[in-house]
Amino acid sequence: MRVKSGINGLDELAEGGFPDRTVILLSGPAGSAKSLFGMQYVHNGAMEHGDVGIYVTLEESRDSVLRAAKAYGMDFRALEKGGKIHLLDFGEIRTEMDLDEELDLGVVSFANLRNLLSKLLKKTGARRLVIDSISAIGLYYGNQEELRREMFAFCRFLKAENVTSLLITEAVENLRTRFDVEQFVADSIISLGYENVDGEYRRTVTIYKMRFTKHEPYKHPFLITKSGIEIDHEEIIY
Repeated sequence: MRVKSGINGLDELAEGGFPDRTVILLSGPAGSAKSLFGMQYVHNGAMEHGDVGIYVTLEESRDSVLRAAKAYGMDFRALEKGGKIHLLDFGEIRTEMDLDEELDLGVVSFANLRNLLSKLLKKTGARRLVIDSISAIGLYYGNQEELRREMFAFCRFLKAENVTSLLITEAVENLRTRFDVEQFVADSIISLGYENVDGEYRRTVTIYKMRFTKHEPYKHPFLITKSGIEIDHEEIIY
């Protein structure tokens, strides 16, 4: 079964969408439209397919996400009222859920997040999940081995749930992901970029990995329009 991405032009590159109940890692530098991608994924899932979505923001405030979504014609507030989208920032996580352990308001661990989501997924019946971003969680851990172990356990938890998850992470220079371990635990890796192509800066998207899928491994350009991300799945950038 495939889960439509909600991104114009992406499903044509991936046999119709994401594999159901998998973990997709979305990486890219600051300003590469990662959050917009995540917003479209849950918004269009709700609007076009009736899927309940959860959007967890760990860096931006709730109001910031609502305003950014609204700028591209996505009314998260109305969908929240209808029970189709559940938008949580980290400040709300502590007040909305009765967690078994205290949270440090400066950081959040994968264990805390798993505790939250195990309850929220059952309560809402969500089929789509976005975490923006796991880079904020990675700062909690003292070394890469511990981070990789905890992230692996978290991804196993997500795969056991009836949800298709998009985990956002920031790319840094010479590395595809912030901590250089995230890509080893995800089922799929999608990279967004902003680069010089023949003297012109263009936004690009590349599917580096997608399990259970015959996908296009090439770099494609995309535009940000008034309705969000639109990928030219026919043009290839070499």
